Amino acid sequence: MAELPILPHGSPSMLSALSETFSFHSSPESFITSRVLAFRSSNPSLADSRIPIRAKVLNRNIAVISSHEQVKQLLCEEAIRARLSASKAYDELMAPFFPPPNLLLSDQPSHNPMKVAWKDRMVPLIQNTRQLTERITLENFRSIRSGSSIDVYESMKALSWKLILGIFLSDPVNQQQAVHIEPEIESLQEDLLRGQFSLFPVSVNTRLWQSPRAKGLAARQKLQALLRDRVGKEPHGCPFQSATHKERDDISSHLLLFTSSLAVKALASLLTAVVLNIFVHRTDRAEPSSNLAAKCMAPIGTENRHELLKSLILETERLSPPVVGIMRRSTADIVVSSGRNDMKDTLIPKDWDSWLYFVGAARDPAIFGDTADLFVSERYYHRNKQSPTGFAYGAGTKSCLGEHLMREIIMTAMKVCLGIDTEASKAQNTAVNFVCDATDIPTGVQGWLGWQKGVKPEDWAQDMKQLPTQRPVKPVVVTIEHCL
Repeated sequence: MAELPILPHGSPSMLSALSETFSFHSSPESFITSRVLAFRSSNPSLADSRIPIRAKVLNRNIAVISSHEQVKQLLCEEAIRARLSASKAYDELMAPFFPPPNLLLSDQPSHNPMKVAWKDRMVPLIQNTRQLTERITLENFRSIRSGSSIDVYESMKALSWKLILGIFLSDPVNQQQAVHIEPEIESLQEDLLRGQFSLFPVSVNTRLWQSPRAKGLAARQKLQALLRDRVGKEPHGCPFQSATHKERDDISSHLLLFTSSLAVKALASLLTAVVLNIFVHRTDRAEPSSNLAAKCMAPIGTENRHELLKSLILETERLSPPVVGIMRRSTADIVVSSGRNDMKDTLIPKDWDSWLYFVGAARDPAIFGDTADLFVSERYYHRNKQSPTGFAYGAGTKSCLGEHLMREIIMTAMKVCLGIDTEASKAQNTAVNFVCDATDIPTGVQGWLGWQKGVKPEDWAQDMKQLPTQRPVKPVVVTIEHCL
C-alpha cells in the first residue's frame, strides 16, 4: 500500500506574521535558508534533500519548493498546473497595479488563447529588435567618457530604460528616429513599483500625505491613460497594431506590464550579471587577462562565438535569475511527488501558497552535480545544449512571453560591447571594456554570480538585494574603456 503524502516539513516561525514578512522582504535567500537549516538540524537524515519546507509570509501558509524536479512538476505537469492559480496568489500584491485581463495574472481557460495571440504579435518585434538594440547600446556607451567609473547596475538600468521604451514605444516604421526616455513614464512606473512592494498595504490619500500604495495606484491610472493614447497614435506610437477598441485596451494593458519598472530592473539585473561574467570574472585567477571577453573575441568563427555567448547567457540565467521565485495558490489539494523511494510525497492543501524558489531549484545538486553552485561558461555550449536549464523565465504554458526577446536584447548588446558580429561593428570598432579587480567584488555578489561555492546566507543577505529583482546592495564600480 502506498504511503500517504505528508504536509511540508517544519512549522512557521515563532516570530509574528509581520516580523516574518519583513524578514522575507529583507532577504528571501536568508529567510528560506534559515528555515531549511532549522529543518536539517532537526532532521539530519534528510539534510541533503530539497524537501518542501513550510513557512509563513503575509500570514499565509507557504510551501517552499526548491527542488528542480518539483518546480518542474508544479509548472509543467497539467494535472498539477490545473490546480494552481496565479491570479489568486497575486490578487492583493499585483492585480490592483496591473489590472487583469493580462498574461501575468490570467489562469486557464483564458490564458492560452491570449498567449497564442501575443506570441504572434511578438514574432515580428523580436525579428526587428536587433538593429534598434545595436544603435541604442552603441549610443549609450559612446556617451560615457572612456576612463569613467560607473556603477555597473545603475548603468545597465539606464540602458534598460532606453531599450525597453525604445522597443515598445517607438515607431516601428522609423527605426532610425532618436529614442527619447520619457521621464514621466519612467517616474510613474517607479511610483507604481514602490506602491506594489510597499509593506504598508493600505491606500491613504489625504491633502497632506499619500501612502506609497496610493501613489502607486494613482500612477497606474495615469499610465493607463498615457499608454492607451500612445497605442492610438498615428503613425503608430508602438509596434502593435490595434483595429478595435478591445484590441487597443488589450495592447495598452500589456504595455503597462512590458514597460514596467519591474521589467526594466529584470533586464538590468541580467545585463549586470552577464557583463560581470564576461568582462570581470577570471577563468584563471593567476592570469589577469583570462576573462571570457578575450575568448569571445578570439578568431573561433562567428557560429562558435554566438554559441559561446548563448551558453554563458543561459548559465547566467540559471545562477542569477532576476526574479528569485514566483507564487501559486492551490485551488484544490495537490500531491507533489518526491521522486525518491526514501522520501514521502508532499501534500499541499487547498488554499496554501507554493513559493517556487528559482534560485535554489536551479542550483539543485541532484540535477547539476558538484558544479551546481558554480559558473561554468560552456555548460550549454554546442554538445551540451540539452543540459537542464534554470527558471529565469519560468517554465510550461505560463513561461514568460519576453524570454526570447530578452535573450535577443542581451545577446545583441553584448556583441556590440565586444565589437563582434553586428552591423555596427562591421562599420566601426564598437568594443568597450569594463575593468574591475574581481577580488573586489563582495562575497555575496560572487555567490550570486557563481564565482564562489558555499557562500553563507548572511553574505547573500548583506551583499544582495533580492526584491523586486536581484542586484548588488552596494555599487559594483567598474572603469569603462573604449577600445578605439
